[in-house]
Amino acid sequence: MTAPRAGWAAFGRAALPALLALACGTAVARAAVGVATAGASADSAGAPPPRLTFRPTAIHALDGTDRPAEIGRLTVPEIHAHPEGRSIAIAFLRLKCMSPNPAPPIVFLPGGPGYPGTLLARAPAYLRFFEKLREQSDVFVLDQRGSGLSEPTLQCAARGSLSPDAFESEAKTVAALAGLVRPCVRLVRGDGIAVEAFNTAESAEDLEDLRRAIGAERLRLIGASYGTELALEMIRRHGERVDAAVLAGTRGPDMTWRLPSMGDIQLRRFAALVAADPRWGAEFPDFEGAVRRVIEGLSWQPATVWITDAKTRRRTRVRLGAIGLQAILGSDLSDWTRAPLLPATFASLARGDSTLFARRVEDLVNTTAAGISVMQVATDCASGASPERRSRVAREAGKSLLGNVKNMLVNPAFCDLAGSGDLGPAFREPITSSTRALFLTGDMDGITPSFQAEEVRWGFPNGVHLVLENGWHETLPFVETQQAVADFFAGKDLRGRRIVLPRTKFLSVEEAKEFTAPRKEGDAPR
Repeated sequence: MTAPRAGWAAFGRAALPALLALACGTAVARAAVGVATAGASADSAGAPPPRLTFRPTAIHALDGTDRPAEIGRLTVPEIHAHPEGRSIAIAFLRLKCMSPNPAPPIVFLPGGPGYPGTLLARAPAYLRFFEKLREQSDVFVLDQRGSGLSEPTLQCAARGSLSPDAFESEAKTVAALAGLVRPCVRLVRGDGIAVEAFNTAESAEDLEDLRRAIGAERLRLIGASYGTELALEMIRRHGERVDAAVLAGTRGPDMTWRLPSMGDIQLRRFAALVAADPRWGAEFPDFEGAVRRVIEGLSWQPATVWITDAKTRRRTRVRLGAIGLQAILGSDLSDWTRAPLLPATFASLARGDSTLFARRVEDLVNTTAAGISVMQVATDCASGASPERRSRVAREAGKSLLGNVKNMLVNPAFCDLAGSGDLGPAFREPITSSTRALFLTGDMDGITPSFQAEEVRWGFPNGVHLVLENGWHETLPFVETQQAVADFFAGKDLRGRRIVLPRTKFLSVEEAKEFTAPRKEGDAPR
C-alpha cells in the first residue's frame, strides 16, 4: 500500500542525517489570512516579479514564548526553464528589520537538504540569532522547495514498521531504505510532481525570484551545511545580486559525497578528547579501540536489542549489526548534543547495562521508520559527484572503520530509484567570486571539515575563515558565533578573531540516562 503523505508534524529529530532528511517536529502554525503585495521589481527590463503574499503569524518557540512574524509564500515555476508549466509555492518566515535604514535583506538557508526554516525558528538559540540579525535587516527564513510548509511537500510518512533485521547488515539496510523511497517516489510522481525539478540549481533560481519579488537590489545569505551549497550556487549564477554570504559548515562543489576517511579521523580526534577527560580518560585511554572492538563483534554476531516500536507501542526485538552502530556513530560524532553521551553509552554497555545503547538503537529505528524525504534524495543525487570523487570514496570506504554509511542514499541505485537526474560536471566546477564571505567551521566538524572551507575560500579573495575552537558541525546556535556574523554584516574586519566555544562536557552514565529518559507530556524541553 502506498505510504500516506505527511507534513513535518509527523516526524521527530532524525538519527541519520546522512541517510534521511534532518529532523522535524511540530511546524509553525499556519497563520490567519492577510495579504500584502510585492514591491516593485529591481529588474525593470525583466519578467514581472513572481506572485508574493504575506500573512501575520506567531513563532511559537520551544521555550514557551511567542514572537510576532510574517509568513510568506512565493509562487515560482516548478522548472524555471519552463515558466509556462506547473507552479509551486515556497514558504518562509519574515522578521522585519527594526532599523529605519535597513541593510540588504538576509536570507537564512537551512541544512539537510530539506530542514524547514519555519521549524528551526522555533529553537530559542536560532530565534535569538534571527532577532539579532533583524537589528540590521529584514530576515527571511526559508523552507526550500519540497520541504516544510512549501508546497508540494516531498516528505512521506511510512505506514508500517521496519523489519526487525533492517540494521543487521548493509544489504538489509539498503533494502529497508528502498522500501521507504520507492512508494514515496511513486506517490509524489502520481501527484504530477517532477522529482527532477527539486535540486540546488532550481532552488538558486527560487532565491533570485525571491530577490526580485521583494524588490531588493541585493541579498545577504547565511547558509548552514547543505545551505552553503545553495548559497554558493546562487553566487555562481547571480553573484552580482549577493552582497555578502556567511557559510557555516561548508559543502562546496563536488563535496556532496562525503569522504569515509573523515569519519575515521573524526573518531580519532574524539578519542583524544575522551582520553584527556578527567571523568572518562582512565576508563577509555583508547576509545577508538573500544569502538573498533564493538563494531568487529557486531560484524561477527549481530546483537539482539529490545526496543519500543513507536507505531505499535509494543516491545519488539531488533537485530543490530555493524551497519547500525556505524550509522549511529556517523551521526553522533559530529553532533554536539549527542557526542557527550558516547563514553557513557560504551562504558555502561561494557558493564553489562544496555539501557543507553538500547535507547539509541530505538531512536535510530523509530526515526528511520517514520518516513523519508524524496526532496533530500533528489537534491543530493542531482548534486552528484565527479568520477574522481566517486573513486576516492569507494577506495576509502573499503578501509574505513565507519564504512560508507554517510553516502548510502546517494549511491546509483537510490538515485535511479528517485529519477532525480544529475546536474552535470559544470555544477561541480569550483567557484570564483569577489563576494564578501565569512566561512565558519567547528574544529571537531567531521561532516564539513575545515579543509573543505579552505578549498572553497581559495576562490573568494574577499573571504575570511574562522575555525571555532571546541566547535562541532552546528556552530550558529552560540552567542559568540552569532556576534561574529552580526559584526561581519556590519562591515567589521574579522581577520584574527578567535572564537572559543565551551568545552564538551561528557556525561556520566546517570546523567546520560536522565538525559535520554522517555519524556512525559508536559515535560520542559531539554
